[in-house]
Amino acid sequence: MVNPEQAEIVKYIFAEVLSGKGTQKVADDLNQMGIPTKRGARWTATTIRGILKNEKYTGDAILQKTYTDSRFNKRTNYGEKNKYLIENHHEAIISHEVFEAVEAALNQRAKEKGIEKRNNKYQNRYSFSGKIICSECGSTFKRRIHSSGARKYVAWCCSKHLKQITECSMQFIRDEDIKKAFVTMMNKLIFGRKLILQPLLEALRGMNKSDNLSRIQELEKQIEKTRNRENCL
Repeated sequence: MVNPEQAEIVKYIFAEVLSGKGTQKVADDLNQMGIPTKRGARWTATTIRGILKNEKYTGDAILQKTYTDSRFNKRTNYGEKNKYLIENHHEAIISHEVFEAVEAALNQRAKEKGIEKRNNKYQNRYSFSGKIICSECGSTFKRRIHSSGARKYVAWCCSKHLKQITECSMQFIRDEDIKKAFVTMMNKLIFGRKLILQPLLEALRGMNKSDNLSRIQELEKQIEKTRNRENCL
């Protein structure tokens, strides 16, 4: 059930950000007006950003954002568990168009301030983050939750295709298919190291250039890893 007073505050926050105000300015204005947060505390920029990024105000709901580990500690779900998107789960306060427009505004403001939206922790959240390159446009793939009727599944999509479908026609790839391809590739490297890795290593050594030293060392590490894996098979 939507609380009318709280709904008006949420609408105000989204409208103010769309008008060009920063999150700290919106928080300051709410504090000056004497309007407390839902828990009766003062507003902060972090609180405002939390509201702006919460999909529940569009009527949707993402389940299992957090989970409890084996030691009963609450953890943020960075992909360890499946997440489930339920559309039109409840009454919406903000339209999807407004929500997406605010997200674009925040991203643009961050770029103007020289702030990277995704730090290294985020980039490495999933095993394939930043590692899958689109063969058509060269952009990296992003992890997404797709739906087929009532069934949800993880897929990887070209970031340029997601932003502008006319600039890249690359279709999404299911997470399970990528994992199968990765295992197949690793098996080929393990059993074909003499034909693939070692010849490449010798070619680099033959070039006798100091800038190839780090690449040679990395290949030696890879060869050692494949040997260890082969011994375990």
